[in-house]
Order: sequence, then structure tokens, then C-alpha cells
Amino acid sequence: MKNYKKFVLAFALTGAVLTGCNNKDSANDDKAEINETTITEQAENTNETDTNEQEEKTSDNDTTSEEIKGVSKDNNIVVDKENQTVTIYTTFNGKFLTESTRHLVVSETGKFGDKPVFVANTPPADFHQALLDIGAKPGDNMTPENAEETTSEGTPLEITAYWDGNEEGTNVNDIVKDSNGKDLDIRFTGNLDRSNEMKTGCLSCLDSCTVGISSNANYPLGSVEKTKTVEFSIDEDKAPEDGTPVALVYTIRG
Repeated sequence: MKNYKKFVLAFALTGAVLTGCNNKDSANDDKAEINETTITEQAENTNETDTNEQEEKTSDNDTTSEEIKGVSKDNNIVVDKENQTVTIYTTFNGKFLTESTRHLVVSETGKFGDKPVFVANTPPADFHQALLDIGAKPGDNMTPENAEETTSEGTPLEITAYWDGNEEGTNVNDIVKDSNGKDLDIRFTGNLDRSNEMKTGCLSCLDSCTVGISSNANYPLGSVEKTKTVEFSIDEDKAPEDGTPVALVYTIRG
């Protein structure tokens, strides 16, 4: 009888242990299932976040490459021989709302790509050829030797700026102000060989230049930075916001 009681007690203890193990295994299974669900949800949330961020970036890129007057970042120059215009895609540099510069338009491909009022995507050689295509004649009269006594020659050009919300266009003379009250006298200066050699990227300069494809015939080289005969500023009320895509239309001035 005593042995029988021991047997019953041992059997009961074994059953309790097995039951505890089964419950522990079940709890572990439930915990694993919860962890797996949580990981899956986190992965889905991460993917959703990445997708949203990518869509935002794509949207931003679409904005910066929008087409204005037939040009965009990818299609950055349009030549209209019939109307004698060259249109280039640029971005307005708001830095010069508070600083002065002698660089009006410079290609981002050049060494001076951070110095202009308008940063272009068009290389100088393409701009030079485009002006030839519409019938403009380069002056090619500026040299390092005569630059401080000579002013730019060549076909006179007018520049009009267009951007989103300004479809009617604004003459560059309303945006860029000469401290002496003069309108810009932009000429097709030429300078292709020197431009290719110096690689500054200059398309339009605010005083006569030995490198820029076009430049302002009102002043010889050095008038802005050396002799300080003139200073150029931006009319904030007439200018676009910093970073705004701007189409600049060059027209032969009669």
C-alpha cells in the first residue's frame, strides 16, 4: 500500500511537469508569433516610409526640371531662328539679393558656376553657336591687353526672364539695377577660344569681358571689382525667389 501511494505521487508530479512544459512551449509559440507579426509590420511601415520619401524626392525633381518657355533642365537651350531668339534654362541665385556681383549668367559646368545671378545648364560653346545660328555677330575685340580701356562689341542683345507665375516676362533691366542708373548694353562679345581655354562657364558678364560669351558694353573690364565705377544689385520686388527655375530669352536688339 505504501509503495502504491509513492507510485501515485510520482505519476502526479510527472503530469504537472509535462503540463508546465506544454504551457511554456505554448507561451513561447505565442511570443514568437507576436514578434514575427511585429517585425512584419515594422518592415511594411519602413517600406511605406521609403516609398513616400522616394515619391517626395521624385516630386521635387519634377519641380526643378519643369518646362518654361520650351526649355527645361534636360532640354536647356532652344534656338528660334525665325524670331531670332535663344532661350536657356537657368536657376535664380538668391545670394545676390544681398551681395553684388559682376557675373549675370554662368553655366554650372564652369569654374564660376557659383558666382552668377542666374546659374545656367548650357555650356558656353553651345550658347555661342546658338547666337551664331540666329544671325548674331561676335565682336571678338576684347583681349587681356586692352580689356581695361575697351568695351565689348558685337550684336546687341535684349534679355527677358520668365518663370512660373511670370508668364508675361520681365526685362532683365527691371531685375538687375545699375548704381549709375543705366540699362544693360549686352553684346555678343564672342571670346569662344578663350572661354574654352579658361573654362569659367561665363555666358553673360556685367562689364565688358575677355572670356564671357556676351557682356555689358557700358563698362570696361574691372569697373565692378577694381575701379568700382559701378555696382549691381537685385530689385527684390521684381526678382523670383531663390532657387526658382527661370527661362532667359536672348533676342537680337534692333
